[in-house]
Amino acid sequence: MSIVVFSVPFVTSTALRIYIEWRRNDDLRKIVEKEKINSELQFLKTQLNPHFLFNSLNAIYSLSVKNSPDTSDAIINISELMRYMLYEADKEFVPLGKELEYIQNYVRLQRIRLSDSENVVLKISGEDKGKSIPPLLFISFIENAFKYGTDFKGRTNVKINLSIEKESIHLYVMNKIGAFRKKVESSGVGLVNIKNRLTLLYPNSHDLTVQDDGVNYEVNLTLKL
Repeated sequence: MSIVVFSVPFVTSTALRIYIEWRRNDDLRKIVEKEKINSELQFLKTQLNPHFLFNSLNAIYSLSVKNSPDTSDAIINISELMRYMLYEADKEFVPLGKELEYIQNYVRLQRIRLSDSENVVLKISGEDKGKSIPPLLFISFIENAFKYGTDFKGRTNVKINLSIEKESIHLYVMNKIGAFRKKVESSGVGLVNIKNRLTLLYPNSHDLTVQDDGVNYEVNLTLKL
């Protein structure tokens, strides 16, 4: 009987120590996972920003070569884009309205650069107040559409639709595939990075489908807020 009485507190104490150690290890694991995710997100952002910057500077350069009267407007436009990237893009979340303004500035810059932007359409619907989103989440899909949506005659066909619902955001991007489209692998790190970001930020609350039938390239992305 004495052995049994002695063993009860011993077993209880041992079980308690095991539980405490398990909790400590579990908390440490969560911290490590969080730091890993933050490091990966920061790495993805550092890759995305120079990629976008180089493309934007190329757009302005092409205008300056043509002595386009739109060059000064394009420079002002890209300054707004860069201000957002410098002062907002390092935040975990930004107001959705600011992200939408960034997208509008980007599309405006592309319209200035393009020789034929008649078929470039951007439509935003829904209420953005009170909603937030990780910065630079949509731009790679949009940038990719402009990159490959221009045919050999210089005509660009890009449709962008952002629909804001009460508990979700839906992005639809479509571009006609240009006759001299490069291989998909050469599209850069942008799309790969954004897919990784979506996996890290919205692991169980996003739906992404990409379709390429050889004529149209379509992206459908839904985020649950």
